[in-house]
Amino acid sequence: MLTAYIDESGQHGKDWMFLAGFLGNDEQWKQLACEWRAGLGQQRKTLHMRKLRWNTDGTRKLLARLGPIPHRCGLTPILSGIRYGDYEDLVSKSRAEKALAGYITCLTPLILQVLRVVPDGERLELVFENQRAYEPLANMAISTLMAEPCEWKASKDGTLKLAKWSFVPKGSTIMIDPADYFAFALRELWINKDSKKTLWCDPIMKPFDGNAIGFITKRNLIRDMVRSSIISAEYQRIVTAFGSKR
Repeated sequence: MLTAYIDESGQHGKDWMFLAGFLGNDEQWKQLACEWRAGLGQQRKTLHMRKLRWNTDGTRKLLARLGPIPHRCGLTPILSGIRYGDYEDLVSKSRAEKALAGYITCLTPLILQVLRVVPDGERLELVFENQRAYEPLANMAISTLMAEPCEWKASKDGTLKLAKWSFVPKGSTIMIDPADYFAFALRELWINKDSKKTLWCDPIMKPFDGNAIGFITKRNLIRDMVRSSIISAEYQRIVTAFGSKR
């Protein structure tokens, strides 16, 4: 069983939003847990990037200790990024506005890219941090995605590679911590590559040197994807309405 722990950064704004995290097997995650606890020190149980104080050198040292750990443990970085402002005008005040929010729009490409690299015969578990506003939509999106036929979503024997997914509360497991760090670092990098936060987050970015599963969706592509989703949803609504009147 492979497991991916995933967190988000920036879902409430119009700028860049990322879903990101790490993929690995049980042994890699056990090693991560051990090293991460040591890196946190005795004063912290978990890492929460939004609560860090960016005016103290202790924060810089903490991020420097933690950043290389996922790489040392052999975990694979995964990511999906979009800029909500690139397509906000297409969905604002429409039926599709919530369904095509940044979180959901990032979700499908991320899962597809991860499933493409899951070896035949392996199964995948996805663990997300709780998202009360989007969890029902995320469940629907994942279920719909897995119901669509595609040969690399399943092993040769027909078993779906995605075994299960779940949402866990923030702070309930330190396995989410590296995802929080990585997603935060990605967003800061794309918003302001010269900021202090970007500089201090470099320890989790540098070891992977851009080698990650997933991609950042540029403006033209995301607009085409959103238009197609809106058209498909409207067509399905019309078909359903027509069928109910027969």
